Amino acid sequence: MMYLEMTSKKKTIITFTGGGLAAALNATLYGVIISAQKKGYKVLGGIEGWKSLLEGGKVIDLTGMDLSVLKNQGGTFLRSSRTNPLKEENGIDQIKNRVKQLEIDAIVAIGGDDTMNAAYEVSKQLAIPVIGLPKTVDNDLAGTYWAPGFPTAASKIIDITKQVREDAAYALKRIFLVETIGMKAGWIPAASCLANPDLIVVPEREVSLDSLMQAIEKKYKSNGEYATVVIAEEVRFDRAVAGISDNQKDKFRKESRQNFISIGLREKIKEELGIYAQCIIPRNFLQTGSPIDIDRGYAIKLGEYAIELLAKEESGKMCCIVRPDDSKKEFKISSISLEKIIGAENHHKLDDSFFDFESFQVKEKMREYIRSFIEANVEDQEYSNLQKKILKQ
Repeated sequence: MMYLEMTSKKKTIITFTGGGLAAALNATLYGVIISAQKKGYKVLGGIEGWKSLLEGGKVIDLTGMDLSVLKNQGGTFLRSSRTNPLKEENGIDQIKNRVKQLEIDAIVAIGGDDTMNAAYEVSKQLAIPVIGLPKTVDNDLAGTYWAPGFPTAASKIIDITKQVREDAAYALKRIFLVETIGMKAGWIPAASCLANPDLIVVPEREVSLDSLMQAIEKKYKSNGEYATVVIAEEVRFDRAVAGISDNQKDKFRKESRQNFISIGLREKIKEELGIYAQCIIPRNFLQTGSPIDIDRGYAIKLGEYAIELLAKEESGKMCCIVRPDDSKKEFKISSISLEKIIGAENHHKLDDSFFDFESFQVKEKMREYIRSFIEANVEDQEYSNLQKKILKQ
């Protein structure tokens, strides 16, 4: 399919953010918008994701704006939503009409797997280029070494876990449960491995509650009566543990989400082990705040590359981060067909090479993966040695 040439005269692009929050969204937008401005394009910003291209959607002109402040700011100044244009009545026709009305020549959609799935379907049915840009703290998007937003969330969960383990759990002789975001993939809880929690519980497989309780009790006793457990909010057990459903249904999912599973697990620990437990639930804190340097830098590069692809009349692709050599901490920006990364079968999940599901521990491959883009100095060996010395007295 031939598209209107993007380099011969001033063209109009629209960019927006869809789905959940991530710290690198504004940085990605900055890369897109600044690069497009430099090429002389007219730049539109869609408010609340795909909703902006449906009837009644809001769009703003960003062409002449100085948006340098975006680089270091978390969140998304264009807001977000979980609007699915494919499930709206005449959704594609609505988008076609809005594209014609606004004289849009290309779309740059920023988001996770749901946003990319919609981008793929829209790219097949519109006669203009559509480029996707990855974003998700869950890191469950295929085709990219990591998704912008994940490094910042991982860095935060490492810091939180370290502080809870070394300070609160030890000092108070308690079991602390740190509950993280994670619906279908356990990359965030697994990232806490650099802070050395005692156990990590991920959502990829159903969990035996009896096995977990035994592991918690064993760690608690061997540590000297304290332990730290990191658990994903969407973990499902083989017997009832009371979580709280938030009924956050949308046009992408029918099922309700599970929250606060750590509260139910805490009650089970008290009831069955007779040990006091406490919960730390950072949730949206992991998605907010300024992105860490590597997250910011590659988010901007991805945004810039999206405009390069449009200038070459590319469409139906997602910009991505690749690691050419596993022995080096070097990355580059590339692209992949949206068709290759969409669908549940392509979800990027933990497998046996990264995680030991029986022992609730990561494998060395997971540690190496996180270390490849996060420099975490989490072990205060001198203080740790002091704690061990005290426990032996």
